[in-house]
Amino acid sequence: MERLTAYLEHRSQRWPATTNPHLFIHFRTATSDRPVGTLWINRTLGPALTPRRLREDRYLDEAHATAGDAKALTCLFDLSTKAAQRYTRTLWHSP
Repeated sequence: MERLTAYLEHRSQRWPATTNPHLFIHFRTATSDRPVGTLWINRTLGPALTPRRLREDRYLDEAHATAGDAKALTCLFDLSTKAAQRYTRTLWHSP
């Protein structure tokens, strides 16, 4: 979570006026609405951290932050009720 927070702070300082809606941007995409390419993601984040794993981590973090509020997950991430409940069930399996 600290790395993501640090990146978001760097992004807002480096490109304060960007309208690019994507999480990851660089100097070529900051002035457009294009996403960065997979090569940039692999070089910057490494091959183990895929967009899917990052997205799932955000779902799990939010499930824990909202104390298992499935409705909050469905609203925030546009998940189905069934998918949101899958993530909220992790609360009962955590140490």
